Amino acid sequence: MSLRAPRLLTIPSSVPFLPTLADALLDGRLVEGFAPRHDPLALATATVFLPTRRAGRLLAEALRQRMPSGVTLLPRIVPLGDVDEDALAFAEGFIDPPHAVPQTTRRLALANLVARWRSLLRGDDGRVAVASGPGAEIALADALALLIDEMAAQEVPWEKLDVLVPGEHDAYWDMALDFLKIAREFWPAYLAGEKMVDARVRNDRLVDAEAERLRAIPDGGPVIAAGSTGSMPATARLLAAVAHLPRGCVVLPGLDTHLDEPSWAALTEAEAPAPSHPQYGLALLLARHMRVGREAVLSLSPPAPHGREVLLSEALRPVASTEAWASLDSRVGAGEIDVALEAVCVIEAEDSREEALSIAVALREVLETPGRTGALITPDRDLARRVTAELLRFEVAIDDSAGEPLSESAPGRFARLVADVCHQALAPVPLAALLRHDLARFGLERTVLDGSVDALELMVLRGPRPAGGAQGLIGAVTAFDPKTFHPSDARYRLGEDVRERAGDLAARIGSALEPLLALGQGVHAFAALLDAHAAAVQAAWSGLDAGSEADQIALDVLMEAFRQMAEGAPAAPDMTLADYAAALPLLLADKPVRPPLLADERLRILGPLEARLVHVDRVVLAGLVEQTWPKAVRSDPWLSRPMRAALGLEAPERRIGLSAHDFAQACGAPELILSRPRKLGGAPTVPSRFLQRLAAVSGEARWKAAMARGDRYRRLARLIDEDPPAPRLARPEPAPPVELRPTRLSVTEIETWLRDPYTIYARHVLRLRPLDGLDEAPGAAERGNAIHEALGAFALAFPEALPAEAEAALLAQGRAAFAGLEAFPAEYALWWARFERLAGRYIAWERIRRTQARRIFAEVGGRLVLPGGRFTLTGRADRIEQLKEGGLAILDFKTGQSPTAKQVKAGYSPQLPLEAAIAASGGFQDVPAEPAGALTYVKLGISELREGNAVDKDESAAGLAASTRERLEQLVAAFENPTRGYASLARPMFRGRFGDYDHLARVKEWSTGGEGEE
Repeated sequence: MSLRAPRLLTIPSSVPFLPTLADALLDGRLVEGFAPRHDPLALATATVFLPTRRAGRLLAEALRQRMPSGVTLLPRIVPLGDVDEDALAFAEGFIDPPHAVPQTTRRLALANLVARWRSLLRGDDGRVAVASGPGAEIALADALALLIDEMAAQEVPWEKLDVLVPGEHDAYWDMALDFLKIAREFWPAYLAGEKMVDARVRNDRLVDAEAERLRAIPDGGPVIAAGSTGSMPATARLLAAVAHLPRGCVVLPGLDTHLDEPSWAALTEAEAPAPSHPQYGLALLLARHMRVGREAVLSLSPPAPHGREVLLSEALRPVASTEAWASLDSRVGAGEIDVALEAVCVIEAEDSREEALSIAVALREVLETPGRTGALITPDRDLARRVTAELLRFEVAIDDSAGEPLSESAPGRFARLVADVCHQALAPVPLAALLRHDLARFGLERTVLDGSVDALELMVLRGPRPAGGAQGLIGAVTAFDPKTFHPSDARYRLGEDVRERAGDLAARIGSALEPLLALGQGVHAFAALLDAHAAAVQAAWSGLDAGSEADQIALDVLMEAFRQMAEGAPAAPDMTLADYAAALPLLLADKPVRPPLLADERLRILGPLEARLVHVDRVVLAGLVEQTWPKAVRSDPWLSRPMRAALGLEAPERRIGLSAHDFAQACGAPELILSRPRKLGGAPTVPSRFLQRLAAVSGEARWKAAMARGDRYRRLARLIDEDPPAPRLARPEPAPPVELRPTRLSVTEIETWLRDPYTIYARHVLRLRPLDGLDEAPGAAERGNAIHEALGAFALAFPEALPAEAEAALLAQGRAAFAGLEAFPAEYALWWARFERLAGRYIAWERIRRTQARRIFAEVGGRLVLPGGRFTLTGRADRIEQLKEGGLAILDFKTGQSPTAKQVKAGYSPQLPLEAAIAASGGFQDVPAEPAGALTYVKLGISELREGNAVDKDESAAGLAASTRERLEQLVAAFENPTRGYASLARPMFRGRFGDYDHLARVKEWSTGGEGEE
């Protein structure tokens, strides 16, 4: 039986596709003799194939709205990308379709194959050319899976790999070809053993079976295929079968009927095709599968009054015929271009932030008119998230069809944190992040957990890291003693009940995470890691109350992801816990978490694929820069471009053609906004080739007018963030009541008082103390403290005469002082080696000093009460020597920079003179009250030990001590004046020594220029 001529129709891009399709179906313009508008039962006999499920839902609603009664039996609507076995109820010989291999199982199995292959390569075979690690293996497995799907979809047999001759390519491609030949044997055998096929193969078989079913019942109900370009061969065959049915019809989206015939014919020329052209797929469908010319396609509707079909046809014409632009004015009327661009705005934002806010303003404007709708269409997910966030400033929620990757959802991040915490053996930073996560419970109410986390963090997570693992954490909590801290430290005031809550939480953490912590060493089966991880995740959120609907959806997706990974675990490679934690984000990233559907939402975010056939009043096409729209041509890690061509695979530019078709279809909206950032990440961007072509055919004047209309949204965006002029901040100088001011300071704090009084205010009036950082490694202060402790202990042990083995005795004291730093191997190794080198020089220096000293006092504390008892000065001297010739020598060891004699004389570094004043008054315990004869800084350098005199040559140590004490009394008296404030950075030239409270004093705000300029 000869086939009838195919029935082919098209709908212009400026006309709403699905509403037009629905009207044509109901009015009998698609299938002759089938007009069910007034027969709700008849519509159910029809079958409609559409590209996506979203399009199917929208068509169903459009049909319902157009039925006079508002009620109808719907046709059978089948998404072409997801034909299932229900479609094959009457297909003889294909009753039991094969099962598709789950995507996660395929990823894990192929990653295992890649890992095994790489492990067998020798270094001279090119192993270094193949990226290693779980992330790289999964990425290579994904690329291999994509190649498998491409070969299947384009019906290229794997045997064609044999036509590729080794040696004709770079050595890497020969190595990759060897692997592909292994894969072509392994993968079919694996699928056969599992009695499964690839999802792409299954879908194509189902589509082909459906085509055969339709051919077998030519007198069946009406069949319509709409909105597809037939880019896949199996889909194209189904479209051809539908088009030739007696009651069949194919409706093409946006067929270009304006492009001149020579340019149209050139799209599919065998010698030089144009796969990057938006009409390439449709031209190929008509020529190869329908075997008709473009003239056989009828239009269901004329273009809309604002139609841009002609303008876009010219802008996107093939490269080989762009010389026709020179005659554009004679072929297309100026008025037609003016009408096409009348409702077009172009936004050229400075950066992605301005672009997002400008788009948010443009979408918010849509809501000003009741019933109007708008959509942002972009392949840039970062931009989509930015726009969503900016719209929240207007309290506007937007329906984002793509959702977010499971790995970036709250439950996904929680699962990742559990894995990271365990593979890092409860390191403080990831553990704190896990405990602060909204989903963390560990069997406790959230409020109870928050208090316990505060205590645990303060006790053991801040400062040096505790020993690894659950026992290390519990042991650190058990060993915590608040009395070892200074009374001003917040940890000193932690009560028993708080410590008990921290201990309870540490035990709960250990119990919940122990299954996964136990796998921290060695290589394990993926299934064992997965089971332990799932158990740890469930235990960590045990006690979770009902969260938001979005969180619950994401939790369900996470549980399904664990189930799918468990299903594929037997095929996965063995790995360490660290590798598992690194692979987890990739394994979760391909699973989208879509938010709950927002009924009747008027604003939507759509990807180019989701936007197909969707109609709204205002469309914003955003992220129009090269490498984003269109996306950069992906390089295949398994086949070079010449190798792909030799196999007969489509050129990578085919994806550009699909992207161009999406762009052209989206440009049909009544109101169109085209947006791009001039810079991304600080680097200039290149406008999308689509945007550049459109600007070229529009003409300079028209394009500038479109940009002027777009600048309106940029100006509005800037007004939103524009702050009224604020007065310059003055340097803070708080003046608390005198009774709140400190009456007791140490000699080191006097220097701080002189240089940055605000620090004294924050520390002693506000009683604020900076917290240690999370997992803070020891720094110069800890190294200096250890050295001071070792030298002080040595001097206390031998105050008069040195022992015979003095250096060995000093090293023994050093080992005790440095013991607390052994938990930090890198720092300990460096600092201990330096101390060992210092020890010999120090003993040699000590022998010389001992010849002048009668007795040594080390780490001795003292105090001086000023007249009237209104102020007490305290201090702890590193070393005081009672000299044989009388008087005292006061020494201060410095591991950093030492002050100069001029700074000491000027009063900016008063530590040693004030210690001399305390000594002269007999304020140091057991030290005779004698005047100081010498004030000396001892620099403990890496290569030398050097003394520095703190007393200027024209002054005595005793005189300097007296004058410094006098200045201290004047300072105390000055601050007893209620109007005298504690200024921030009173002497900013020395501010480098300070900074703990600079943020509180807002130094960066008031010091920019003006009085605070440095």
